[in-house]
Amino acid sequence: MAQTSTPAHAGRPGQDEDREQRLAALRIRLHETAGQIGSAEDWTRYLRAAARLGETWANVLLISSRIPDATLVRGYEAWRAAGRQVNRDEKGIEIFSGMRRKEPDRHGAEEAGQVHSWRDARRVAYVWDLSQTTGQPVPLPPAFPAQAGEAPPGLWDCLCWLARREGFAVEREDGSPGDGTTFWAARRIRIPPGLSSGQAIWALAHQLGHVLVHNTIAHPPGTTTSGCHGIHKAEADSVAFITCARYGIRVEHAFASPRTWAGTDPRAQPAAAILTAGERITMAAARISRLLNHYLADNRPAARPTAEPSTTARHHERPPQPAAAQVTAPLPAPEPDPRITGVLDDAMRFYDGQLAGSWVPAYLAERGIGNATLRHWHIGYAPGGWTALTDHLRALGHDDDAIQAAGLARLSSRGKLIDHFRDRVMLPVHDERGNIAGFLGRARPGADPEVPKYLNSPETSSYHKGSLLFGLHQARDLLAGGATPVIVEGPFDAIAVTLADPRHHVGLAPCGTALTSKQAAILAQSADLGSTGILVAFDDDPAGRKAAVRAYDVLRTVSGRLQSAVLSGKDPAEILQTEGPAALRTILRDQVQPLSAVVIDAHLAPWERRLLDPEGPLLAMRSTAAVIARLLPAESAVAIRQITGNRELATIDEQMRPVANPELPRIAHVLPADAAYQTMRVAERLGFTDYSDVLVEVANAVIRDAVRPVSPAARLAKSGFPHPPATIHHGYQHGISRPSSYGSRQTQAHGSPGSRW
Repeated sequence: MAQTSTPAHAGRPGQDEDREQRLAALRIRLHETAGQIGSAEDWTRYLRAAARLGETWANVLLISSRIPDATLVRGYEAWRAAGRQVNRDEKGIEIFSGMRRKEPDRHGAEEAGQVHSWRDARRVAYVWDLSQTTGQPVPLPPAFPAQAGEAPPGLWDCLCWLARREGFAVEREDGSPGDGTTFWAARRIRIPPGLSSGQAIWALAHQLGHVLVHNTIAHPPGTTTSGCHGIHKAEADSVAFITCARYGIRVEHAFASPRTWAGTDPRAQPAAAILTAGERITMAAARISRLLNHYLADNRPAARPTAEPSTTARHHERPPQPAAAQVTAPLPAPEPDPRITGVLDDAMRFYDGQLAGSWVPAYLAERGIGNATLRHWHIGYAPGGWTALTDHLRALGHDDDAIQAAGLARLSSRGKLIDHFRDRVMLPVHDERGNIAGFLGRARPGADPEVPKYLNSPETSSYHKGSLLFGLHQARDLLAGGATPVIVEGPFDAIAVTLADPRHHVGLAPCGTALTSKQAAILAQSADLGSTGILVAFDDDPAGRKAAVRAYDVLRTVSGRLQSAVLSGKDPAEILQTEGPAALRTILRDQVQPLSAVVIDAHLAPWERRLLDPEGPLLAMRSTAAVIARLLPAESAVAIRQITGNRELATIDEQMRPVANPELPRIAHVLPADAAYQTMRVAERLGFTDYSDVLVEVANAVIRDAVRPVSPAARLAKSGFPHPPATIHHGYQHGISRPSSYGSRQTQAHGSPGSRW
């Protein structure tokens, strides 16, 4: 709601009568404005204003009828406090104020029984639009609509979570129209699988409009929202329109004229019907936005500038978000030895000069890497001779000690200095200052199996594998511009990612090691990871999934937005080679999942053989809930302990009857979106009919960790049966297939007092 200014005469005698007269006059004006909404264009224009202003429907009509392009309204004193002054002779816009309304709690929860109606307004207040003021720039509010095409990551998951809060499961299956179907009796929302991401979000928001606006009566069995029409369709479409506009989903939707459902006969009071429908629409959209703004706090697109009246409508970017935790910056590396730097620079020029007559250009061309990329990345070739580079460097005046210290040569068994890299594609690796620190060499295809595929420079004064990221030097400008870093396994994967989507994604690869905390800290210095997040694109095999699990623990200290690309059996370099840059770009942008899902999958994998046992799903659920609890940020764990009073929750009593836990909605509100998504996901994958069973176990795991702290090893041993969660064993299959005999696990989910750990 806008901060408002109360009329100056509010304290004079007779104020009650005067206030009522002003309210009555404003209600008449509101009805006149509503009665003038006759076309689809009028309706769409006011919906766009509702998305911008975030006001009640009545105030949207009053503000937009005065200033159609209003973007940010405040009261007189509020503008003064913001460093702006209302222009002389600018008349204030009268709106309703003093409505009975409780503020949402600190977790974004909406209190039951809130009233937002203009009918209950206690007074008339005055506001002015930003265009009516001058002064200091002001930041746009978080609820200001995102630029079309910039939907925040995690929006679909958060909408699914909102549906589950309302008691509806979301499924992607055929058999429903393009805007989806809600099965009232089954409490399920079905969205077609073939939709684009924007279309799917529109469809789910449309169905949430039905759930929030029309789920007020008992629906007969078999009733659905399929083929909705009339005012029901208009209301659901309008909720979806406002939601998509606020979160950057580009949707072209043709509304029917309000006259088709509000009527035209004055006896039917079409203005009252429009006001009532608009009120329901904006209340539902506001409820969705409050929850999404809370859950997506770390997932909004990058920095938004301050607002100026002449350009406000174009300022749509979001402020940069903080990283998940503060990371200690690595100590600056010591200044490199000029002798070593000189040797390495000469070596790179030598490798560059050997490229043209080698097998490398043709080999890389087959992999989709052309001559321009070779030059940009300074890709070269190390000849197959024993001392080709060493002889060249000696001829340039470099002594043997410097050549060895740079990691370019080593002593043979006969005591002769020989080249470290021979017959290899050569890729230089730079340190944080941009100096060459060493090289990565890729063997010729078809080389002897005993020859390592990739060879790093040895550890030297300049080359420390755990402190270097291949591709970071080339990506610094792109990262500064807001590109998302993508952690991959190999250097050609990094090049492939940057080639496929340079303005949005840049590839980075560890240099022959697992990802280290020092590499993560160096990356955090080069990018605003709170805004960009981090994408992991490891191979879809046991080794790649194991690396992703390890990477999660490292990366969660520098960003709260961690995602994993779904590569489906090919690494990024193979996708670039076989399918082209457009296919890889589509995967990086659209085929992603939370990185925590990989962690959960890895933990669930060893349980697959136990899921047919009577208590297998229950034990697997409790074990996985403990992992989710371990992944929670500290502030969420503290909030859960405060909500529960450090008391474990029960799901059944001594008579084996279900126990209601009124704390669960509040616990659900404090979960980060990622943890909420994983809670739902575990419940669905293990066959539990209610995600609250998993939520109870997550809360109880938090309480147990606080009351009975144990060592990390003991915690893993306790929660990781039959294997520790971070271990992926041979034979692991991605995902868990549910046995065909699976039914409801509601009884098992309640467990028994004796079965609780």
